[in-house]
Amino acid sequence: MGNLKNNIDHYMELKGIKMYSHLLVNIAHELGIKGQDAYKFANKEKSNFSKMLKDERPLKYEFIIPLEKIFGVSLARLLDEDAYKLPTEKVNVPFNKGFRYYAYLDDPKLYKEEFNILLAKDGKSILSQSDEFGKTFLDYVVEYRSVNGVRYLYEEYGIKLEGDSNYFKFEKDSGITWINFDNSIAFARLVASMNDAELFNDIYDSYNMFFTLGFYISDYTIFSRSEYLEIMLDNDTLFSSIFEIRSYEYVLGSRAKREKQVDSITFDLINPIINNCLRYALEHLGKYKHRAIDILKFGIKHNTEFINKVDADKYYICNELGGVIEFGRGGCFGCDVADIVVYVDIEVNDDEINALIEQLPKFKKSRFLQR
Repeated sequence: MGNLKNNIDHYMELKGIKMYSHLLVNIAHELGIKGQDAYKFANKEKSNFSKMLKDERPLKYEFIIPLEKIFGVSLARLLDEDAYKLPTEKVNVPFNKGFRYYAYLDDPKLYKEEFNILLAKDGKSILSQSDEFGKTFLDYVVEYRSVNGVRYLYEEYGIKLEGDSNYFKFEKDSGITWINFDNSIAFARLVASMNDAELFNDIYDSYNMFFTLGFYISDYTIFSRSEYLEIMLDNDTLFSSIFEIRSYEYVLGSRAKREKQVDSITFDLINPIINNCLRYALEHLGKYKHRAIDILKFGIKHNTEFINKVDADKYYICNELGGVIEFGRGGCFGCDVADIVVYVDIEVNDDEINALIEQLPKFKKSRFLQR
């Protein structure tokens, strides 16, 4: 069992599980242990689990099925020295045709000629199906880093994360499929590695929630999670994209369509994630001070340009994403927002940063944002 630790470490990395305690919590969930009891379970078992990994104690029988489900591989593969070493030649595929097969080969031609018509037994799209390990095509795209698979899903299905959860939208031939994908952070890392800002920002659509909600629900949406914000701040291409003005077509709801007498409105705005990135950078100046400086310098210029175009006293920040609206207009988000400005809502103990914050043109805030 000497290889168990190495192989578990490998699969933990693939699944984005950073610590053994996190893995034990996942095991607890598979055993039906929920809430705080799962964390108590992890704390109780961590010493024994460490000994199991060191081959000082046999692997508990009740851990076997949870581990197989979590990692999507059999116990035999976890124990085998070459468990995670796939053939160097991709023609020697070690499994039958299915969505895992196509993700592994990651061949654009096969995606279009074969995977495109692959259906489940019930006639539904294979995208929403899972295999015996509970893994979907998206799981295998992440595991095998199938960048061609990402582009295929983008071009053929317009894959897009919308709303306040981990639900991805796939649209093809007037049909829509929604998939709840818990591994959305690992998928975001994969998409970010492609260094295509347009692709990334289309899939992780921060504009949609800006217009539909006006805020990011921290307990549910990826756009407020520290891992996602670090992806944005660590990648030069993605970070630069938050300053770009993008034309975004917002499709109105039925009520707004009646009032505006149009089906949609096109806005030209910077990325609504910008103030979340600034807030996170200011909270972690040890790592992201340079990013905070860049955003604040941009904000000074951007806010000034907006003020020069309008009467600043007539506008206020109406939501936590920095949306500004004219006093007396409709709702606090959606089709009445005039622009997005940069603002600061936390205190910082840094002279250089505070000097920039002092230069940042300010706006009145909605009473809901008063602290």
